[in-house]
Amino acid sequence: MAARRTWMDPRLVIGVVLVLASLAGVWLVVQESSRTERAWSATRTLLPGETIGAGDVEPVDVRLPQSHGHYLDASHDPVGLVVASTVGQGEVLPVRAVGTAASEDRAAVVIDVEGALPRSVRAGTIVDVWTAAPADDGFAAPDVLVDGAVVVGLLEDEGILATSGAQLELLVPRDETARLLEAVSNQHALSVVPLTQPVEAAP
Repeated sequence: MAARRTWMDPRLVIGVVLVLASLAGVWLVVQESSRTERAWSATRTLLPGETIGAGDVEPVDVRLPQSHGHYLDASHDPVGLVVASTVGQGEVLPVRAVGTAASEDRAAVVIDVEGALPRSVRAGTIVDVWTAAPADDGFAAPDVLVDGAVVVGLLEDEGILATSGAQLELLVPRDETARLLEAVSNQHALSVVPLTQPVEAAP
């Protein structure tokens, strides 16, 4: 009696192939999402115009599967580069946030600000500087003098003759520096209005 020939059900073969393909796809996704890249993280808030020093950044392992090309990897040394836009403490260093010394176009200026500062004003905040010229009956109407200055920090005045105002160190576009210094020397009343707040590091 001849042996009966058996054939495997094609639907079973297709089902097995689909299951294996699905498992392989899941494995690849998990492997890609868990893959880390070596990048640079800011150890403090980096402000536009500053030159990055050795202690300003540190290498970290991060997961950047979809956007690793937008960040400076550890194979590129950022020391000596100039900061082009604010980078918050703990933030991974974006490629767009750094440049060469040729892009350094801001000057540091210290100003006395009239009255209390908004709570959001701190290192990294971008502000407009408003000025009011002295007049016979007080001060003239205020107007914007500097657009987009970056706050470096608040200078505390702890002396006996401390005023109700504050001193701010700002990074000001170089083409607007002369006008700001002229306003300071002519005893204009200066105020700042915050436009953006600095980036906070993720907990």
